[in-house]
Amino acid sequence: MLSLISVAQQAANPIAAGEQLPVPGKWVAADHSKLSEHNIEWMQTQPPQVQAEFLLSAAINHDKGATDWINKLVDGWHGKLRRTQRWGDLQDTALYSNDLRVRAAAIEINLAVNNLTKTDETADRIIRSAESNPGNRPWAAWELGMLANRGVEPERIHSLLVTYIHDPEQQTRFWAVEGLAHLGTDETIKDFMDVFRSDVSMEVRERAGCSLAKSGMLTREQRMKAVPGLIDLGEDDSLNETTLNWVYQALREITNEPLPNNSVAWRNWYVKFGVARQQEFRQGDEWSVLGNN
Repeated sequence: MLSLISVAQQAANPIAAGEQLPVPGKWVAADHSKLSEHNIEWMQTQPPQVQAEFLLSAAINHDKGATDWINKLVDGWHGKLRRTQRWGDLQDTALYSNDLRVRAAAIEINLAVNNLTKTDETADRIIRSAESNPGNRPWAAWELGMLANRGVEPERIHSLLVTYIHDPEQQTRFWAVEGLAHLGTDETIKDFMDVFRSDVSMEVRERAGCSLAKSGMLTREQRMKAVPGLIDLGEDDSLNETTLNWVYQALREITNEPLPNNSVAWRNWYVKFGVARQQEFRQGDEWSVLGNN
């Protein structure tokens, strides 16, 4: 008689156990669930905190209708939400979703939690606070980036955050990079490249590399615009080994191409296939990005 361990091992790995796959045929992607009428009826009876956390969790799970409900209700949540551990955990997960719509929903809820209305006056108030008290700049950079993503003074905020990535305080530079990542504009690519190449803090450099590769609000097509500059960085003898490894990791994550840490190989690939890969991303779902979920 087979032991329970043997049975479990064969169940977990039927091919290794000499079994055949039970259902042959073409692989089919799993379908995502949908918010049921019962879910929606229950959600509508709940206080705003429960609604926000339930819907953000559903959005992370890619439940159809969740982001639509967030967009419908979020303005009414301002002043009614609080910072909770559950919300913080959900936000961290949502901001690394493989769906930019989920990341945008997390930004909307963040602004509601902090009761930051999407107005020029709100941006003015945060900027004044950051300028008068430099200790407020890390938080201000994060929130200003979110406001800019939602259409509030994007050019002014971009210019301010560019000054912050040269601030003497590491934490200000770190969060300025994070704030710029929220913008999702082509102009931020140069900013990330500058930080990646020259910031004295490895922690700040890493965030710039992540912002180019997978975090933030850039589309996959936009991220492809960073590839020539990253290949140039791969040939920069002044960079340390850790930064060079991050450069090639970013290249692999942006392009979905498993090439080695070799600038010649990458340059040859880009000449032959770069345009086609960018076209592939352009023709795909604009909201689809590399993420953790």
